[in-house]
Amino acid sequence: MRLLKRRSGHGRRVVGRRGERLAARHLRRAGYRILHRNLTIGRDEADLIALDPDRRTVVIVEVKTRTGDYLAPEVNINRSKRYRLMRFAGKLAKMKPYADRPMRFDAVAICWPPSGAPEVRHYVSAFESVV
Repeated sequence: MRLLKRRSGHGRRVVGRRGERLAARHLRRAGYRILHRNLTIGRDEADLIALDPDRRTVVIVEVKTRTGDYLAPEVNINRSKRYRLMRFAGKLAKMKPYADRPMRFDAVAICWPPSGAPEVRHYVSAFESVV
């Protein structure tokens, strides 16, 4: 009888953290100010909260990182994930430092091949809030 190994999420978490660090560096170089990483409000979480170079707009950033070329990372920002990010934005907008500020949803997709430099794609206003 063959024993099956359970896949751990450890490898994905490591890749995800590396991707978030790279995304934050990319955004800073583009003039954004990183306010929070992995901010959780209730059951909802955002990878990065940044201040747009206009210094007024709060940007909620979803980071998707993949190793290999089998599927574009941004494909995984599905309707459920967008809904959770919108719910997160509603909670964030009620907090004093963020009240009355415009908010936007960006996505950063990172393709990290086994050898070579990662490719970073930043989607400004990746989707609109319907809430």
